[in-house]
Amino acid sequence: MVLHVGLPKSGTTFLQRSQADNAAALGDRGVLYPVNGRGDDLMFRAALDVRGTHKAWGRRRAEVEGAWDELCARARAHTGTTVVSHELLAAASRRQVVAATTMLTGMDVHVVVTARDPARQLVAEWQEGVKHGRKVSFAEFQARVARGDDALGRHFHAAQDLPDVLDRWGHGLPADRVHVVVADPDGADPRLLWSRYAAAVGFDPDGYPAAGPEHANPSLGVAEAGLLRRVNAALDGRLAQPAYGRLVKHRVAQGLLTPPASPRPRLPLPLHDALVPVAERWVKEIQRAGYAVHGDLRHLVPVVPEEPSPHPDDASPYEQVDIAATVIAELLLDVEAAQARAAERDDKRRSWKKQAKLLKRRLAAMTD
Repeated sequence: MVLHVGLPKSGTTFLQRSQADNAAALGDRGVLYPVNGRGDDLMFRAALDVRGTHKAWGRRRAEVEGAWDELCARARAHTGTTVVSHELLAAASRRQVVAATTMLTGMDVHVVVTARDPARQLVAEWQEGVKHGRKVSFAEFQARVARGDDALGRHFHAAQDLPDVLDRWGHGLPADRVHVVVADPDGADPRLLWSRYAAAVGFDPDGYPAAGPEHANPSLGVAEAGLLRRVNAALDGRLAQPAYGRLVKHRVAQGLLTPPASPRPRLPLPLHDALVPVAERWVKEIQRAGYAVHGDLRHLVPVVPEEPSPHPDDASPYEQVDIAATVIAELLLDVEAAQARAAERDDKRRSWKKQAKLLKRRLAAMTD
């Protein structure tokens, strides 16, 4: 049994898509990636079951209850390796981890955690929050993370403090069953991450092609992120999950706003110096624990980019207006297409009613 539990924004979407695309072929080799007719929904529901965060995602308890048990039952029934992968598991509390892993008692459990340097993670986690409806600036987000005294700050540390996640999920396991898969710096071939992940799970990636870039969770540009924050402020919580995720995150953020027209935001240079010792501590703790490492731990230490990049909050209003006009135009076309489909359905319904009435009259005439 392999539990891939995060970290969020460490290539998890890409890895999950790659596994789903190869699920049948991997199954022939004894590696079960338990997707079902709803795609990856089972693992999502299982993660919500473990975490108890179904309400935040617009789900009812009845929709997620028992999903984790179902995954565990599938793993027990399978004679080979079963892989469960969801980044929401990273922030599970120690009590939640114990409850989840108790269901796997007696099995050969391995934990896999994918990781990137904290400079990229800080900006990526802020932006992902914007994609899920947050409207805080990066400056405010960073300050709250640094304090760590509110729900947002505590959640960030629970999900992104690499040694702590490894300790919570790897507690009681031999060190060689806890795997750290290190992502390369920006611009590296994503197939390297797929290859390292495959080594951690225990299969040869040759013959199992990695997903294409269209299946990644793309980053927004500075202007796009700024525009989305404005949209979130205007919505003011009026569009709840799962509708928000379907319409705003997937259709707008990951559809109409990508690829971005503006430069990608990066961590402000003064913050790099503060995060270097954090990453160096991560490396030392991983080495001290003796975990299995796939990749180069040095890539966990932030490196100052060679070229200057915009602050995440430096969004030009002029760029945002141009981008907003394009988005509005596409959404209007969406509305027109939806109205056309609705009109077509109405026409078919009226036609069926007319045919039904005609048949009814004919049947009545035959029985007279």
